[in-house]
Amino acid sequence: MSRKDPAWKYSVEIEVPEKGGKKGYKYLKCNFCSKDIKGGVKRVKEHLACTHKDVKPCPKVPKEVKEEISQYLKDYETTKFISQRKFDEAVDCGSYFGDGPSGFGSGNPLEGVNSCPSNSSRGVRGPMDRFMENKGDEENEKNTAATKMTPTSAKEHRNQVCLDIGRFFFENGIPFNCARSPSYFNMLRSVGNYGRGLKAPTMHEMRTWILKEEEKTTSEIVNEIKATWKRTGVSLLSDGWSDMRNRSLINFLVNNPYGTVFLKTIDASDCVKDAQKLFELLDDVVEEIGEDIVIQVVTDNASAYKAAGRLLMEKRKSLYWTPCAAHCIDLMLEKIGELPQHKNALLKAKRVSNFIHNHQWVLSLTRKFAKKDLLRPAVTRFATAFLTLESMHQLKQPLQMMFVSKEWSSCAWAKKPEGKAVKKIIMNDNTFWPSVVYSIKTTKPLVNVLRIVDGEKTPAMGFIYGAMDEAKEKIAKNLDGDMESQCFRASRD
Repeated sequence: MSRKDPAWKYSVEIEVPEKGGKKGYKYLKCNFCSKDIKGGVKRVKEHLACTHKDVKPCPKVPKEVKEEISQYLKDYETTKFISQRKFDEAVDCGSYFGDGPSGFGSGNPLEGVNSCPSNSSRGVRGPMDRFMENKGDEENEKNTAATKMTPTSAKEHRNQVCLDIGRFFFENGIPFNCARSPSYFNMLRSVGNYGRGLKAPTMHEMRTWILKEEEKTTSEIVNEIKATWKRTGVSLLSDGWSDMRNRSLINFLVNNPYGTVFLKTIDASDCVKDAQKLFELLDDVVEEIGEDIVIQVVTDNASAYKAAGRLLMEKRKSLYWTPCAAHCIDLMLEKIGELPQHKNALLKAKRVSNFIHNHQWVLSLTRKFAKKDLLRPAVTRFATAFLTLESMHQLKQPLQMMFVSKEWSSCAWAKKPEGKAVKKIIMNDNTFWPSVVYSIKTTKPLVNVLRIVDGEKTPAMGFIYGAMDEAKEKIAKNLDGDMESQCFRASRD
């Protein structure tokens, strides 16, 4: 990058020398906010222009400097578009490979730019386009030839592409978080590299050769991970679940630092409560993988699995049984929920939630006042019961407004015993709301730990002990306890 770039006036280049075998490097420091910026002078310009692209904006940049750099970036983008357009037109008109006897032009890449129309509509940028036959839509060809790409038209073109992609998501009910998938970006990059005229794969191609190729690629990835098992050792993960036919299934997965591999699924409906049979099942899977490379076996904390884990460690002296941290915390919350004050809050909250969600008119009225849905407790995770309490506490005022409104007073449910009982809980029960607040204070730190250990992005093993200590301290603080003694007992436990 030339030193004439205006960003050099407002930043200082700092060189970090080589040290301890580590290669040295350079970075830039902003003269206004002293922020260290790595990645080159382009990021400094984005920093000073406050564009929010790839770098945090400068909070102290003077207005005149911001305007100067913004104008420089705008001029640069315009120049780049003009240069690219001239290059494309030169390629389309054959200036690089002219029409002479030898097949080569005069050597001037811009000669005849305005004298002939574009012949290529695929959008691939390169001199070989002149020798490629285009079989695209004729109307599309005319529009492409007539359109000259500018920053404004490029933005409009991108907006249309984004609308088409969005419509595909909406019409097919695809979750929005699929747009975070690496394969989504790979797909768009490949389509963009191909250019116009791509014939989309058919349904038949999807389920035949494309599926087989993807299966082959996946097998190669799995085999590469399996090749590292003997070098690193592995953890065997057992994940139990129930399907729509109410079968008790167990997924077996193998994990090591290079990734997690799905091994198989077994129907364990006849042995999920039998410790001896679970032990035999786990023992067979360990034998299949290899006892010498299995370091630990991770299951949930049910009594049958605990007994099976002990039997497994007695037979296989080189491995350990480890209970699932997420399941342990969920069981802790279940036990806490059995305490009188928590139980009182949970039972009444469940009654209110069920009443609202089981009657469509009441649910619609609740949404009108609360502007959002009241969270329902799930059957499989006890933590959701306490999340329901938190949701209900946040909607306390809208719920109370609903039960004193004219709409509620004039409806049929206001005169029925069930409706009167729920209204009494929300409006006149002197123990309900204090018990809700108490339950939130004593369980929210644990629920936060559960979110950490039950996440998928970052392994939680390095954080679980510190997170549990912090949760104990927060619970003690929420209850106005003696922090020093509480912290001492927490660290000692």
